[in-house]
Amino acid sequence: MSSSSTTDAVREEARARLKPGNFQGHVPRRQSRQTAEEAVEALGATEGKWFRDSRYRRRAVVTSVSALTSTGTVRIGFEVSDGAPFRFDPGQFVGIEAHFEGLGYRRSPYCILSAPSDEPVFELLVRVVPQGPLSQYLASLHPGDEVAFRGPTGRSMVPHDGDRALELLATGTGIAPFYSLASDLLAGGYPEPITLWWGLRLAEDICLTDELDALAAAHPNFTYHVTLSEPTPDWSGLRGRLGESVPPRLATLGGKHFYLAGNGAMLEEMAFALSDLGVDLRHIYKEPFFNGVHEADPDVVADIRERFVATDLFSAHANRRGTAFDLDLDAARSGKAGNGDPLAVSDLFDLMPAFLSHHPDQENPKPVQSERPWGGG
Repeated sequence: MSSSSTTDAVREEARARLKPGNFQGHVPRRQSRQTAEEAVEALGATEGKWFRDSRYRRRAVVTSVSALTSTGTVRIGFEVSDGAPFRFDPGQFVGIEAHFEGLGYRRSPYCILSAPSDEPVFELLVRVVPQGPLSQYLASLHPGDEVAFRGPTGRSMVPHDGDRALELLATGTGIAPFYSLASDLLAGGYPEPITLWWGLRLAEDICLTDELDALAAAHPNFTYHVTLSEPTPDWSGLRGRLGESVPPRLATLGGKHFYLAGNGAMLEEMAFALSDLGVDLRHIYKEPFFNGVHEADPDVVADIRERFVATDLFSAHANRRGTAFDLDLDAARSGKAGNGDPLAVSDLFDLMPAFLSHHPDQENPKPVQSERPWGGG
């Protein structure tokens, strides 16, 4: 048996031993249900609500199930039926739990698709995958069926300020929190431009166009674009992955929040490229749906970075000729100071080590940890 097969077998065996309410596979606390209920009462309203939500004790009834694509994307509506309050911010998620014969308990988080409402309702966008029993279970539900869930919980995507344009980059079902966010912000009169870039593989994967068209028609500051990595010859929209199609179309990077959701590989590589180009990490929000521990490939990051046409965040240095900064770069590149050639963005990255070596008192920049500036739980 191969190493990967052994790992899969061990994982499946561990999952089969999971018990209700065990979200991440940790051993449940050693306390009886009665003791737990007493603890809820003692903790008070806020802590008690968190305890109940975190243990899949909430219930919701299915109100609708709609197959949106032939490739397995399903939209499911729910109404909370447990009588407890249900409030959420765009970007937050619910965790769904179900038991499968021979597999044990399976559970997974799903970002909420719908915008916040005064009613205890929510919608999910689910991609059905062959090796995902929980996604198949959700797609097989019918109106009136009841599910166990926890939440809502997670970080809010609502920006603290309202003076920055939003660039939303999603792959696959990563569009769910962005649709929720855009719908909520636009309804509240968000004044800045909101642009959604949605990366899919096939034209058959496209959905939600009626809803997105309606947002664009009602709000001139909202636009969206679909880019396909495997388009047919007659496809007239954007072509390529997000890292290929988006950078050439962003004239500026300053004054914006960048939201990235979906494939963890896209998130990490795009985030590195944006950071290299001067975007503060405080303005980059990442929400991986899978490949969450992906390590960015330096060559891919370099390719994405080179495709960007925006240079506004470098104007303070790259366009200011005659300074000591410029002379050092010229000297490093040509062997003599001040040759006067304009520097491309790529030159800045290639020559930075030389620049630092000419300034022994200049501290080498330390790696910056990814920051998540928006709270939400």
